Amino acid sequence: MALLRELSLETLLSRVAGVLIFVALQGFFLALFARLMGDRRPQNEGRLTPNPFAQLSVWGAVIGALFALTWPRPMRMRASANRFGLAGVIAAVVLSLVAVALFIPIADWLRSVALMLPRTGGYAVILILQQFQLLAAGSILLNLLPIPGLAMGSIWTALWPEREKRLLRHEPLGVGLVIIALVVGIVPNLASYTLPFLSRL
Repeated sequence: MALLRELSLETLLSRVAGVLIFVALQGFFLALFARLMGDRRPQNEGRLTPNPFAQLSVWGAVIGALFALTWPRPMRMRASANRFGLAGVIAAVVLSLVAVALFIPIADWLRSVALMLPRTGGYAVILILQQFQLLAAGSILLNLLPIPGLAMGSIWTALWPEREKRLLRHEPLGVGLVIIALVVGIVPNLASYTLPFLSRL
């Protein structure tokens, strides 16, 4: 397991913290935009909160720690409840990811503030913010894929609510295929390309 040997405990822990920040923001904003467009279901299911543990996917956290790519727990939305229909569901996902992207340059400012903290604590905060930026820059693109289990994958249950139970059974398969693709290198982490651009927002 060369991958595990290359990752220090410090890196793993800071990535897990970065995962918690990412899923807290993305999950909260997705539920918020869904609510603003008329869909109360995410709110009723306790997702309209910045609490990361309400948004966390266990497999997303594991993959985030290892590959610096992650996703929140799938969110159930209804196109019929959204005043813009399926287009509104798609817009809610995209807007939530845009909102997370705006926090990448904010993290740069917070890193400069962290320099004023005591050395050990300040270093830990800076490392966590760096990992959040790396995770967010890659995960935003990953979550645009309409794969069950990822953020944009919620369009399928929104489109076919009568098939929701069947579609939910496909989510582990979708997540499993994503994990396999990451492990074998089919899906690359594009954060190194997107992070410089997103930092200038």
